[in-house]
This record gives sequence, C-alpha cells and structure tokens, in this order.
Amino acid sequence: MDRDHELSAVLADDTRYRIYRWITERPSTDLTVADVAAAFGLHPNVARMHLGKLEQAGYLVTGLRRGAGGGRPAKLYRLSDLVVSFGFPPRRYELLSRLALEALAAGGTRADALRVCREAGATEGRRKLAADADLPTDPETVTALVASVAEEQGLLPEVTWSAGGISVLVKNCSFRELSGADPDLVCAMHRAFLEGILEVITAGLGRLAVDSGAARISRGDDRCELRCSFVAAGE
Repeated sequence: MDRDHELSAVLADDTRYRIYRWITERPSTDLTVADVAAAFGLHPNVARMHLGKLEQAGYLVTGLRRGAGGGRPAKLYRLSDLVVSFGFPPRRYELLSRLALEALAAGGTRADALRVCREAGATEGRRKLAADADLPTDPETVTALVASVAEEQGLLPEVTWSAGGISVLVKNCSFRELSGADPDLVCAMHRAFLEGILEVITAGLGRLAVDSGAARISRGDDRCELRCSFVAAGE
C-alpha cells in the first residue's frame, strides 16, 4: 500500500474523519483527549485511540503540558503541517497559479492581480447561479448559497445571517503554504476572488460591502472572517 492509500485509510473511519476535520478548524490550538471526548460524546479511551491513529499517520503532532501540582503531564494534540495529495485540508494551488499567470498577462501590478482575481470570482459566482432562473432575494436562501459556495471553495466555513448581514468564518486557507513569501498579497488575492463570488451570488440582497477584519490564517490566526453587509438599490 502506498503512502497516500495508507493516509486515506486512516480517514476512512467516519468518526476519525470528523475528529480530524474538527481539529483542522483549530490549527493553532492544543487539544487534549478530554477535549475531543467531550466534543464528540466519546469515552476517553475511544477518543485516545482515534487521536493515536491520526498521530501515527502524521496528521497530528503532540506535546506535553505539566500541571502546576505535578503529577502525570497531559498529552496535547495539534494539527501537523501534513497536506496529502487527495486533498485534505483542501488546497487550491492550481487556482492560485492560474490567477497569478492571468495577473502577469494583464500587467503584473498588485492592482492587476486583485482585478483579475475579482473578475475570476465573479465568473465562478455566475457559474454557481447558472442553473437558477431567478436571483435569490431572501436572506435564508442567500446565506445557504454562500455556505454552499464557501464549502466548495474548501474554506471549512461557518456561515451565519445576523444583524442584516452575512458572517463567513473561514477556518481553512486553501493557499496556506504558498502565502509565506508575501502573505499580504496572497491574502488580498484570495479575498478579492471570494468577494467577486459573493458580489454575484448575494446581488439579490443589495450592493455588497465586505469588511475582512484583521485576523489572518497566514499570520498564525485560527481563522479569517468576511463580514458582508448590503445596501438596498437606490440608497
């Protein structure tokens, strides 16, 4: 059995896959057996078994935390840097490469890169809407559509509607390993692409404004956030 098959076999168990996905949404967090057992309603020994298999496969790394009163240290589990070819956590390097090449062809400036990314996102948004005769205009439908698109983009998202807007918590950066040389540019390109999608699929709610916030996965934060608000036509 080759390495990729071995890795995929570890995630073939549904509970173990759900545990791993849950951990990928907390990439900078040290977790204990008790944390995982509580989150999934498992006996600690069962949680420990699943974590051990993920560690052995290289999906997780471990450390120890000693308590103030001595005694046996707690074993801590954290997401490793492993990204395997069958694609989890999701990565979209081919998309970033295509966007970068198109930006170079358009002139190669930062402004060119962001414009190309936004236009590519708008194209993706129109593709998503192609099967629908009418542009959705109710918040519940639009929020569900945003959640579907964000999931397709590999963002491991949490999407909610509140206070007249949509919050998109991004728990996975599909460009993560490629952002090291210029994280600000790569993040800006990724956001422009996503905003291009959002502008199209949320147009039924009004004119989109996006606040990206300060958190960045590429800078070591656990998540990014896109906060979408809307201005009705004519305002």
